[in-house]
Amino acid sequence: MDVNDKKHLCSPCEFKSKTEIATKWCIECKEPLCVSCYENHNAHRSSRNHHVISVEGNQMLESLQIPLKEYCEVHDQEKDLYCSSHCEIICLTCTQTTHGKCEPAVRLSDVTKSAKTSTFVSMLESNITDVIDQLRDIIRNRENNKVEIEKQKTEILDAVNKYRKCINDKLDQVENIITEDLNEKCESSNLEIDNNVNFLNDHLNKFDEIRKKMDILKEYASDTQTFIGARALEKTLHYNESMLASFLELIQNINIDIEVNQGIFDTCADIKSFGDIRVNKLDTGHCHLQKNKGQYPVDHQLKLSKALEIKIPQESFFRSTILSCIILPNKQMIFVDSYVRNKRLIVLNEDGTHDRNINLTSNHLISQ
Repeated sequence: MDVNDKKHLCSPCEFKSKTEIATKWCIECKEPLCVSCYENHNAHRSSRNHHVISVEGNQMLESLQIPLKEYCEVHDQEKDLYCSSHCEIICLTCTQTTHGKCEPAVRLSDVTKSAKTSTFVSMLESNITDVIDQLRDIIRNRENNKVEIEKQKTEILDAVNKYRKCINDKLDQVENIITEDLNEKCESSNLEIDNNVNFLNDHLNKFDEIRKKMDILKEYASDTQTFIGARALEKTLHYNESMLASFLELIQNINIDIEVNQGIFDTCADIKSFGDIRVNKLDTGHCHLQKNKGQYPVDHQLKLSKALEIKIPQESFFRSTILSCIILPNKQMIFVDSYVRNKRLIVLNEDGTHDRNINLTSNHLISQ
């Protein structure tokens, strides 16, 4: 059998060499009990008031991994007494040594009888709930911050696209201007070339007509007629050649290019980015998680005679953050209000009426 399985066996039965599965666990006896032994255990005068839980419940308590009993390492014995003078759990030997001059110690079991319904446990549960709520709020805030970052990212990219569109629109405008200028100059140059071609074609026709007249003279005219006619055609030829030569001196090849505005490249070279992405970290406004110190079970000698409805006086519209409460020997109650705008002690009378406030500094709160 596995060693761990022995924990589930009834201890009294095992002592009798019997094997029975345990269903209960006695806190005081520190042993598991089967159904039959639990009934006997419950019927016995010395053990009927013991705190008995299920085996599963004891396993859950063990899984907490927190000390449920205090042990005095100085005197090597269990602490089972409570010193009301120091609000400290001590052992029997401690009452004769370090706590010899204190008020008589009482049994820890007497002090902790109503621990589950005590102010200390209630406040501790409330503080745990407050911390959990604060953490959940902070986690939600962090998640919301991520959503905000995504929105900011989209807004920045939209702004960049807007700037890019402005630049593109400006470039389109500049491109349209230079395109119109180019079309105009090309059209003007083509018109000039067309005029040149027309002029040259006219002279080509004139020279072709002179050639045709020369062919007719050679075919049909006499030698004398050919000579006289050729002399006349020569004058016409020289005249047209002179006109053509003068015209050709004016003809030039047309070349179209562009002189780029270097300012565009200079501007682009100077632009390293659309801007600088800055990460600004702002105070979230979350309050600091507050630790509760000096919280002890209420002194068994100081008990309220009746239930009270206590109303904490508010300072204008500020809320209160109550950390702890103590009861003085005169049965006045002191509440610690640590809210950052208050920082005070609230003193109430035994009947729950307000007595006075005592203002504190930050240093007072830290030293509590």
